[in-house]
Amino acid sequence: MKRRFLVVGLAISLFVVLAACAPKASPAPSTPAPARPTPVSTPVSSVSPPTSEDGAWAEIVQAAKKEGQINVYTWGWTGDIGLSIAKAFENRYGIRLNLITGRGAEFIERIKTETRMKNVTADLFEGASSHSENMRFEGLLTPAGALPALRNKADFSADPLLFSSEGYYFMENQFFLGLHVNTNLVKAGEEPKAWADLTEPKWKGKILFADPVVSVSGSYFAALIELKRMGLDVVERIGKQDLMFDPSTPGVAARLARGEAAIGYTSTNESANVAKEGGPIKVIDTREGIFANGLALGQVKGGPHPNATKVLINWMLSREGQDVYTKAKSVLTVRNDVADYQPPAVRLKPQNPVFITTELNDLIAKAFREKQYVPLLKPK
Repeated sequence: MKRRFLVVGLAISLFVVLAACAPKASPAPSTPAPARPTPVSTPVSSVSPPTSEDGAWAEIVQAAKKEGQINVYTWGWTGDIGLSIAKAFENRYGIRLNLITGRGAEFIERIKTETRMKNVTADLFEGASSHSENMRFEGLLTPAGALPALRNKADFSADPLLFSSEGYYFMENQFFLGLHVNTNLVKAGEEPKAWADLTEPKWKGKILFADPVVSVSGSYFAALIELKRMGLDVVERIGKQDLMFDPSTPGVAARLARGEAAIGYTSTNESANVAKEGGPIKVIDTREGIFANGLALGQVKGGPHPNATKVLINWMLSREGQDVYTKAKSVLTVRNDVADYQPPAVRLKPQNPVFITTELNDLIAKAFREKQYVPLLKPK
């Protein structure tokens, strides 16, 4: 009996030793990021650290850390959105973001003044692509140069260099700019299906636009007219509909959701923020087409923290930066390996998208500079 217990005991001991020495099983691979537009539930990887062949970029990163901060003149990185970006970027690089929020047109004049006084404080401009083009036109931006995040074009669903092949500014996200309705005030099936529908008497005094004097969105008519999708007469007739105006597209989205208008002209960047809070707002796919566009990042010429600015732009276009940004702002990403975080009411697969090319962006920027449509939309 004692011998049998001894044998059993030796067998158990041998099993324990073998189990301890056996190689541990590799953990099951993590679930891949779900297909867009389902939100990613697991953390995404960050930009790969510089390798031996990235010596020049490693030097830029080290110089950026010594600079320690970036002054960002931003239109879209407001509130919790800006805080999310700033916190994640500082955690990654130890570089602080100083966020100065405002409107693009005002920033252009401010940076022109800083440049004239030889006291440029802005490092990065973030805002509408057309404002970015006007800044390039004024000589206020400088190309950021080669960025590691852009090496593999297959990573991107939209080309960050679409607006400026020279790299004066980069597309940071995608959005659609077009007509939206308050679903409490406009019944399903009664939404305007074309821009000309806005001239119907029932919409008089019920349409809200961003003010074309201070917001570039009022100049997007230039693209539709240039492409012969809408006549100038339609713009003139819409201008006679007692339009209401707000200084910005975020203001249009918020006021539309509050019921101050039945129809509003804004972007899905802004309507997404309202929709995710349960606001009664919906984007409309009009027959003339809806603008497929994006906000832009541009490095200000003569800014005090040039290396840190390059690192920020690169991070914003990386997988980590895009995931942080698109999640915080509920926008469409420019990357294939990051999920979109948009509410269904403003998620759109347009039948006839109008992609804002470099040529159309120049046209829109010029229309805004010269206030071409202000007399039509705001007749005296």
